[in-house]
Amino acid sequence: MTSSRAIKDYSSPTGDAAYRILIPREKMKNDPRALKLLDTNVGMRWMGPHGHIMAYPIKNNQVYNMVLVHPQKPESEIEECWTNKGAKKEMLDFYREWNDVVRDLLSFVAEDEINEWTLNSHCPLTHWVENRCALIGDSCHPMLPYVAQGAAQAIEDAAVLTVTLSLADDVPTALSVYETVRKLRGEAIQKSAATTRQALHLPDGTEQRKRDEAIRRTGPSPDLWADRDWQDFMWGVDVMKETLQGWDEYFAVLQKNGLSSG
Repeated sequence: MTSSRAIKDYSSPTGDAAYRILIPREKMKNDPRALKLLDTNVGMRWMGPHGHIMAYPIKNNQVYNMVLVHPQKPESEIEECWTNKGAKKEMLDFYREWNDVVRDLLSFVAEDEINEWTLNSHCPLTHWVENRCALIGDSCHPMLPYVAQGAAQAIEDAAVLTVTLSLADDVPTALSVYETVRKLRGEAIQKSAATTRQALHLPDGTEQRKRDEAIRRTGPSPDLWADRDWQDFMWGVDVMKETLQGWDEYFAVLQKNGLSSG
């Protein structure tokens, strides 16, 4: 889609990499604190110098999923690729001074079960739609794990497409409205990753203590996940309802711009 418009898509390294590990219940059965995390349907996040961890139960609370963001190794390739194998010793070494719950969880991981990948950011695309083809999910707004919104935003894309394809008389109109509804919102959430990364990865010191105090207080937060206004924007929007209610307006704009065949 980009090549047809003579546009080159490229990625830029964030300077971070991430481990992805999956811990089955069997390995956690003798650790009461680990089992409590596994049996509680709550996402946990730990922040520390130059990194953070996002963790939550999956597969009906039978597996604990952890994504551990840390500085990219200087010798790592910056080209995008599928997952590489990570080294347990390196992982344990980076998190050696984090709290004991984290260290205990990491001790359950087998050496050959650690995946690692570098994190790269992409500039927004000029278009998501070409003829009767539309991009959704990470193909048009790749989400970095700082915001943990990859699946959620892909679902929003699919939800809006469901509405537009149901209401439009033809596919091109449906896809054009989809792009109009989703592009600004998807890219705004994608862009928030850089702000969140900076807040989460502060080294110990004055700025870190200010961040922690701001998170504890009521009101605007440097951590967008804890900011009420941003929560309302990210989680409080019914995209299907908004598309349905705004259909006439979206359709009129398309007709005015000559983008609809209706």
